Amino acid sequence: MSSGSVDRVSLVAGIAFALLGCLLCLDQLDLIALSWGLVAAALCAAAGASLVAAGLAPDGDDGG
Repeated sequence: MSSGSVDRVSLVAGIAFALLGCLLCLDQLDLIALSWGLVAAALCAAAGASLVAAGLAPDGDDGG
């Protein structure tokens, strides 16, 4: 990986889990009410976004 490139998988995973953390903070502040089902769905969505980013990321093999 060159110094100017961004690891898309890490970026997507970081954003997804930061948003999940914000969601949990809002729940702790009683601004929203989360159930275990919604938390589980949010965890699955964050993991799924990371997996999709990993599947779409180039593997670095240029065939040469």
